[in-house]
Amino acid sequence: MKKAFLIIILFGFPTLLNAQAIKFGFFEMNDVLKAKMTLDEIKSSGVPIDSITPVPKIMDMSEADSLVYIGGTYYEYYTNTNICDLNVIRFDNRITKVVFGEMTFTKETTIEDAKAYFPKDCASAEPIPIYNDPISYTYCSIPLADSKGNLVDAALLLFFSEGKLKRIDFWEPS
Repeated sequence: MKKAFLIIILFGFPTLLNAQAIKFGFFEMNDVLKAKMTLDEIKSSGVPIDSITPVPKIMDMSEADSLVYIGGTYYEYYTNTNICDLNVIRFDNRITKVVFGEMTFTKETTIEDAKAYFPKDCASAEPIPIYNDPISYTYCSIPLADSKGNLVDAALLLFFSEGKLKRIDFWEPS
C-alpha cells in the first residue's frame, strides 16, 4: 500500500481531502528530493546522505532492507529494486522545505497555517506521544484519496510542537 501511495505522489495525482478535495500535482523536498527515488538518484541529488542503517527491530512490520537518513528524515530502502520510499520528514537543518502541490511547508509553518489548508482535518488537532521521542506533539491527520477522489487507506500526519511543524509522516495501516 505504501508503494502505491508513493507512486501516486510521484506521478502527481494524490488528493488531500477536507471539506473539498485539494489535488496535488507535485511533491518535492529542498527543491530536489522526491517521495520515491532510487538510491543512486538520492546520491546524485547534491543532498548528502547521513547514514544507511538496518531497519530497527521496532519497525518489524517494515519490508524494507534499510533506512536512508538525511538528517532526521528517512526513506525506506529496498535493495532488490534500488528504490527509496519516503517515510518520515523531519524539519531540521537538512530538510527545510517541502512542497505539496501549491502548498509549501517549512519549520515555520504553524498549526494555524495547517488549519487554513485543512480546515476540517486540523480543526481539532490532538496531543500525541511518539515512541522514544521526548518532544510533546500535537498532530492532525490528512486523509488521502486517489486521482478520482476515492479515499485510500493512507494519510499524512502533520506533527507540531510549540505551534510549529516539526515532522510529517506518511501513514498507512500495517
